[in-house]
Amino acid sequence: MTIPAGNGSRRELILIRHGETHSNREGVFRGRLEVPLSPMGEEQARAVGTALADSGIRAVISSPMKRAVATAEESFPGMRIEKESLLNNLDLGDWSGRRKTEIRKEFPGEWERWIRRPHEIVFPGGESLADVHRRAQDFLARFTCREEISLAAVSHRSVIKCLLGAALGLAGDYFWKFHLDNGSITRLVWEAGRGFTLTSMNDTRHLPHLVTEWY
Repeated sequence: MTIPAGNGSRRELILIRHGETHSNREGVFRGRLEVPLSPMGEEQARAVGTALADSGIRAVISSPMKRAVATAEESFPGMRIEKESLLNNLDLGDWSGRRKTEIRKEFPGEWERWIRRPHEIVFPGGESLADVHRRAQDFLARFTCREEISLAAVSHRSVIKCLLGAALGLAGDYFWKFHLDNGSITRLVWEAGRGFTLTSMNDTRHLPHLVTEWY
């Protein structure tokens, strides 16, 4: 989809989840833990670039995490990558770097809350999804003030879910209503006087390999 030129009141925000890391395959919580892209993640990022080659993207913004920046650089070689702290991943605090099976066994109550009522949890030493939702609202407000007709933003699963929730006016328990795979492409169109419209979500048709991470 390409936004028609000449309509300055309509803009497209293309949301890209970073490519796969070994931690995704191994069931490890990442949060703010720095982990590199796996070879497959690098391949996914290049496939994203091919899929978006004709999208008319004029600016690329990324979470400052290395896996997101690497995805942006592989997807859009030669373009300047803006690093934006509002797109930084959910801070999982003490859960970062821990295997999900370990957390489930050691903290069954907290794990159950994460699976059933994630909007109620505050990660020990980290933040809550409400914190990320507020960051998402701030980012979207800034996006609507930009001049570019088409902009790509590379971020993380939790952040993109909150961006979708904020864009669609959702609140509370919406987190698990969206599913986003590594290397997926999601599109929002914003129009003055109308707000955001979700035009596609979790597009993975371009990916040569796909491993789904459910929780």
